[in-house]
Amino acid sequence: MARITEECVARIKDSADVVDIIGTYLQLRRAGNSWKACCPFHNEKTPSFHVNPARQSFKCFGCGVGGDAIKFMMMFENIDYPTALRRVADRNGIAIIEEEDSPQVLRERRLRAAVISANHLAAEYFHRMLCRSKDADHVRAYLKKRQFNIEIAKAWQLGWAPPDFRPFQQIAEERRINRQLLTDAYLLQNNSRGSYPVFRDRLMFPIHNVRGEVVGFSGRIMQEGQDPRKYVNTGDTVAFHKGSLLFGLFKATPYIAKAGMTVVVCEGQLDVIACHEKADVRNAVAGLGTAFTDEHAKLLRKYASKAILCYDGDNAGIKASEKTFRKLAAAGLEVYMATLPDGDDPDSLITNRGPEALKDAIAQARPYLEVRCSIEQKNVAGDSNARAALIPRMADLAAEIADVIRRDVAVADLAVRLNTGLEDLRTTVTEIIRNRKKAPQADSYRESIPEEEEEEMMMGDDTTAMPTNTPGEAERNVPPVRLHPTIRNLICYAARNKEAQQALVERIEELQEPISILSGGIILQRLLEVLPEPGQAQEWQDFQAQLPPEQAAALRNIDNACIAMEDINSFMQQACAYAAVDAINARIDAIKTRMLTPNLPADEVAALFRESNELQRLLDGR
Repeated sequence: MARITEECVARIKDSADVVDIIGTYLQLRRAGNSWKACCPFHNEKTPSFHVNPARQSFKCFGCGVGGDAIKFMMMFENIDYPTALRRVADRNGIAIIEEEDSPQVLRERRLRAAVISANHLAAEYFHRMLCRSKDADHVRAYLKKRQFNIEIAKAWQLGWAPPDFRPFQQIAEERRINRQLLTDAYLLQNNSRGSYPVFRDRLMFPIHNVRGEVVGFSGRIMQEGQDPRKYVNTGDTVAFHKGSLLFGLFKATPYIAKAGMTVVVCEGQLDVIACHEKADVRNAVAGLGTAFTDEHAKLLRKYASKAILCYDGDNAGIKASEKTFRKLAAAGLEVYMATLPDGDDPDSLITNRGPEALKDAIAQARPYLEVRCSIEQKNVAGDSNARAALIPRMADLAAEIADVIRRDVAVADLAVRLNTGLEDLRTTVTEIIRNRKKAPQADSYRESIPEEEEEEMMMGDDTTAMPTNTPGEAERNVPPVRLHPTIRNLICYAARNKEAQQALVERIEELQEPISILSGGIILQRLLEVLPEPGQAQEWQDFQAQLPPEQAAALRNIDNACIAMEDINSFMQQACAYAAVDAINARIDAIKTRMLTPNLPADEVAALFRESNELQRLLDGR
């Protein structure tokens, strides 16, 4: 489809009267200077959908969806932008003017159309083989075991790719689809021995774009040991790029709108199909066996404002959910997480406990950081080092949230959950954001894993161990524990002067409160336990190697070169006094943050208030 000129687009938009166009779909009633109706994108009895002719826009104050006449047509009819423009042009008698394309563009467009035609033919053939071939008994048995019936298979055009590709190749040749075109479509590939079929004895999932075109396939092995790759996807073609395609989106878009611009994100194809067909959760989508990309997030942002992650309830599912959260939050979506029982995915949860269990899990989804923080706190219970490391890790996730107001609300909630000062946590998040702008990284927490390996981890049933970083890599790839300025100063003194070390060791009792309250205090404690010799670079490196990566990373700009200091005892006494004052202020800040917790029992509020007053009197010297 050729590109419409900008001048023609402007004329089409100028001709698109929002009341006239929406009035052909909905029964509008005048309300003062505007019009209203029941919103078609979510269930409601009282009209909250308003059409404003002066602004040429619509807005639903129930689910938040809004836009112009073109946007309404796209959402209501599940069509793309160029198609909506052409329909408005036809409706208003505007001649379409297209830009003249180069011969290269025309060739690519023709090739793309031919590849999609070959894919549609292959999808029909694979589906026919699944439904009729005796050789597909084992595939039908697998689907029956997973409780996917023939109606579901037809609705999603599931198929089976037989080991022998020649019958399909003969059908393709009869349709004038030659071997080269099958190669261009990634149905055939070449090696030193000739050509071979990409998909053999695999359960086939056709992959559609948002226009409903079959642009590629994903194939699952049917026999253990048949292939180390559990899933094989179409490679990059003129029609297919898996980093920008989401399985099920072409079916889900109208339901995303009806669900209040909310999308449910799963890990795999069968989970998406189970959501749609077994639980009537039809706003579900999934990636194609690889982690979410920026393109995925931007694509979803066109259709949704809120995403609910519905990932497996095991450690691998939690790890995968973090990567998806980072992309979606950075793209501006509000990200929630449904809590599934450990070991369950959406499909197994439906099978084991019924569709209502999945619906309840989705309905009870909570903000991602709230759920993630709760999980992490359970994992680190009783481990002081891990609890200290949790604050910068949660801050690093919060820093991904693009919306400033939403991010500040999340930070305030985290401060309460982590029992830390709100201002201190805000400062940590601000520093992370500032550092990212100075030296942006593709993914601060993402391990360097080849895409093929990552695909196996995402799509496999067994949990695959993630490769570990070397200490140097760990320091670079994890957010450092934030050092409170007072703690940083004490670490610098102890690292670079032997007498300062001894003076601080002698005052270890009075330092317990600052060490336990101020950010990075655990590192100072470890330093005063190990006492690396100032001026000995190797001892300093050995000390850092003993620390968790996020703590070692906090020391990357601190060395232990010797420095001379005068009147060390009085200097350290004053430094410890400053640390005590800062600890009291931090505790007061944490108490005030805790008091913001909704529905806090009155007796706890009173106790916190008394503690805050006592600490303030201590500061004031009363």
